[in-house]
Amino acid sequence: MNFLMVFVDGVGVGQDDPDINPFARFDLPTIDLLLKAPRDGDGRILRHIDANLGVKGLPQSGTGQATLLTGKNCAEIAGRHFGPFPHTATRDAIADHNIFRQVERRCESQAICSAFANAYPPPFFERVKRRNRWTVTTRCCLDAGVRIRNLEDLAASDALAADITGERLERAGFSVTPVSEEAAAAALLRLATKHRYTLFEYFLTDKAGHNQSFDEARLVLESLDRFLAKLISTLEPDEVTLILTSDHGNLEDLSTKSHTRNPVPLVVVGEAAPSFAAVESIVDIVPTIMDALKG
Repeated sequence: MNFLMVFVDGVGVGQDDPDINPFARFDLPTIDLLLKAPRDGDGRILRHIDANLGVKGLPQSGTGQATLLTGKNCAEIAGRHFGPFPHTATRDAIADHNIFRQVERRCESQAICSAFANAYPPPFFERVKRRNRWTVTTRCCLDAGVRIRNLEDLAASDALAADITGERLERAGFSVTPVSEEAAAAALLRLATKHRYTLFEYFLTDKAGHNQSFDEARLVLESLDRFLAKLISTLEPDEVTLILTSDHGNLEDLSTKSHTRNPVPLVVVGEAAPSFAAVESIVDIVPTIMDALKG
């Protein structure tokens, strides 16, 4: 069994109010099916889970993502919610317990252990080399020796652009040929069938939430909906289990620029879905994946 995690930044479960919640305003058939009706059965788990981690204040990306990708309560370790980059107090937890490293310890071949699907343009590599300031996901890759993909991988259909299609990279002047959401989903599934654990990070949802823009939210969510529709319709559930979740709320409430304390969705589709029935918090996801791999 392989696991594919689609991490969608800044998506909580909010009020069913189209005046503040783009999920309630726009026609998003696949997202509606996945997020709006928590239930179990038919190889699927749908849950609303905690992202506050027993810590006061608004959840942030640095500690939320570190928790999500290590199975350690990094907000508690740091003594507060912190972001967008990792808190220094969580450095050891990320280095020792990130999921890429955990999968490697139980993997029969390094070549099939883990993949981070996102492709980064040259300025990213130049900036992190100069400043040594990494996001949580790329820090996890660095610590575990997982390759961070680039535009050459994207051109070979062996990676995904951060916006799924690559249109934003093309508009920024990079030599990129945009693809459809359906083609991107197919590329991601090819990666997932070759690795025990594959991660794709989608952050434009959080960006749209901070911008409080319904127009931006519509474009982002409609693209994500097309992508997820293809992903789920072509998923072989006995080969790959899909996990979709988030690090904190934001986009579900455009009445504020800030994050929220709303629960976040956990959607699991595939043969291993029943293993996630007891998950209550983002801290539980990595241990559940590892138990399923061990089993």
